[in-house]
Formats: sequence, structure tokens, C-alpha cells
Amino acid sequence: MTWLDSVTPWQASTAFPTLDKLNGWHCKDGLDPEITMKSTHLNNFTQDAGDIEIIDIAKPEPGPGQVCVRMLLSPVNPSDLNFVHGTYHDALQRMIWNQETRSDGQVFFDPGHNNPCPAPPYALGGEGMGIVESVGSGFFARRLAGKRVAIAAPPPNGVWKEYVVVDAVKAVALPDTISNDQGAMFFVNPFTAYVMTREVLKVPGDQWLLVTAAGSALGKSVVRLGKLFGFKTLCVVRSDSNSDALRELGADAIVETDQQDLVQSVSDITSGQGVGCAIDCVGGDLTANVVRCLGLRGRLLVYGTLANSPVSVPLRDLMMPGAEISGFLLPNWLAAQSPLRLLGVLRTVRRLMARGLFDTEVTETFGLDKVSDAIAAATRPGRTGKVMLCISKP
Repeated sequence: MTWLDSVTPWQASTAFPTLDKLNGWHCKDGLDPEITMKSTHLNNFTQDAGDIEIIDIAKPEPGPGQVCVRMLLSPVNPSDLNFVHGTYHDALQRMIWNQETRSDGQVFFDPGHNNPCPAPPYALGGEGMGIVESVGSGFFARRLAGKRVAIAAPPPNGVWKEYVVVDAVKAVALPDTISNDQGAMFFVNPFTAYVMTREVLKVPGDQWLLVTAAGSALGKSVVRLGKLFGFKTLCVVRSDSNSDALRELGADAIVETDQQDLVQSVSDITSGQGVGCAIDCVGGDLTANVVRCLGLRGRLLVYGTLANSPVSVPLRDLMMPGAEISGFLLPNWLAAQSPLRLLGVLRTVRRLMARGLFDTEVTETFGLDKVSDAIAAATRPGRTGKVMLCISKP
């Protein structure tokens, strides 16, 4: 068994206290500091990262089948900002299965209302790595004692705090071949890159895959996957700041949209045939132009909204080539898979990570008390590499 045996969208874990308990977790004068810890705390959705607090709460203890992880490192991902801004919550309010108004304002990731979308107050942070400091009862917990592990425990649990309790089956032991930095980024980008290209689109060898925001950590991973599995990557970037790095990784073609027309460039690169597959995390006018770059029966997978702008696509741009646009959200994909399939994906991703296929440069590191500065750095225009929170020392 692994953490994937019972995965649901980002596991809104019952390990995190309810609001009434949380209020009692604040450190009071005279409380023994050895049983408290530092944690991020977001009281309400906000556009201002300065609203994130660092508070003292009680250090959690693992229950049966659980482990307590002393957190070392956690990246700042775009998905983390969605939990700050309320992007997921706002989007889910528009889903047909959330149209029945609830008195508590709760919305869900699924029509069955089994997977709620959390709302503040909560701790932030979706993934990271640390060392298992204490364990509860059970074989799967005991076997992880003292080991380095990667965990995904987004809000309402959140990993941007000194200690995190998770179910042992949801912690992945890291082999020595995976560094702390890379292990902290085990889930979000590697799984998304691999699943989109190999499990969803199943990009054939020698076919073009167009990648927007290709200078991102995920985009660079897709380029490496292309070299390994034989598909060609057409990298779309805003400027030339990442072009040399992409060429070194093996990108087959690069279009810099600040000085090149995307549609004409793709036509030239593909001899007028267009691309068979595309992945996009930007939105707005760029996505509309990507649709025009699709060839006959081309497929576009949309997995992000960096431009925070709607897409306007003439319907005949889809009708004429018989093209398709699909949305992709990793947690929902994971929740729909069988345990056996998920175990296979987990093992493959871990093997590829050990080979360096998902290596991501960490360009800036901040302490937990500087979380607002870390978010500002992560959202700085033109940033390359990943921003990391150093929560504690090994």
C-alpha cells in the first residue's frame, strides 16, 4: 500500500483540527514552548500575502497509522497561491453540482459532494519534505520512523509549519538518489508533467507537443520527457530569458512571443500541419492562438490560468480541424484512478526523479517567518527557478 491507495483531491485531511479546536491551539503565555510549533495561518481569502500570519499552535501527535513529519523544505507553487486567493473556491462555485446553496457556503470538487474545497482559516502549503520524527501504531507508520519522506498535505492541513501529521500510507520514502531540494518538489510538477504527457495525451513519438510557459519548472520537465519518450517539444515563451536553457535541455523549437507571431511560427516549424497536442497554463489571448496552432484532430489540455483572463475562441476554430479542448486538474485525475494504476505512476515518477528528469533549480530560499517575501519572489515577473521555504534544518 502507498499514500495513493485512498487519494482524493488534495486530501482535505481530518488530521487538521476543526475551527473550534484551532482557536484553542494558539500559544498562550506560560505554555511550555516545547509542545508548540510555528505555523502559517490564513484567516480569510486575500490578495495580499502580507495577511498571512505566523502563529504558535500545539505540536500535533500522530495517531494510529500516522506519522509526524518535522518539515524541512517546501516549494512555493502556483497552486499554493490559489489557496491564498480563493481561486479554487471561486471556480467551484460555478460548477453545476455546487449550485444548490448551502448555509455554510461549502463547495465541492466532485458532484457526489465527497471532496470539499477547504476555506480559511487554515495553514498553507501543498507539498514538501521532512524527517519522520514520531510514529503511531501500525506497520506502515513504524517502517517510516526516522526516514526522509515527501508528503502532499495541502489546506486545511498545510505543510508550511514545523510539524505535520499525515497518514503513513500518504508519505513517500525518498531514496538517497533524490536530494532534499528535489524531494520537496516530488508531487505537484513531476506528477502533472508525467500524467498530462504520458497518461492523458499519450503524446506519440515524433509528434509535436506545444508547451506554453515553457520556461517554467514544469515546462522544462516536459522537454526532458520529450527527449526520453521521443516526442518533439515546441516551447512557447514570452521572451528569450529561458531560451538558451531550453535549448540545452533539448527543446526542438522555441517561439518567443514578444518578437514572433505564434501562429505563423508554428506553421513554419510544422510545415503547415500544426501540432497534434498542446498543454497550456496561461489562458487569455495566448490560449486562443494556441487553438489555431492545432492540427487535424489536435488536442489542447488546459491546466492553469496564469493570465487570469478568459479565453475567447471562435467555434469554427474547433469545428474545422475537429480539435478538442480539455481541462486538467491533477487531484481530480488522481481520484478517478484505480490504486493499481496510481501505484504504477508513483513508481515511475520516483524512478524518473532519481534519474534527474524533474530536477528544478532552486533560485531563492526563505525562512518560514518570511513567507510573504517568498510569495512575492515566486510571483515576480520573469522569475526563473523555484522559490523554497526552509522550515527547519536537517
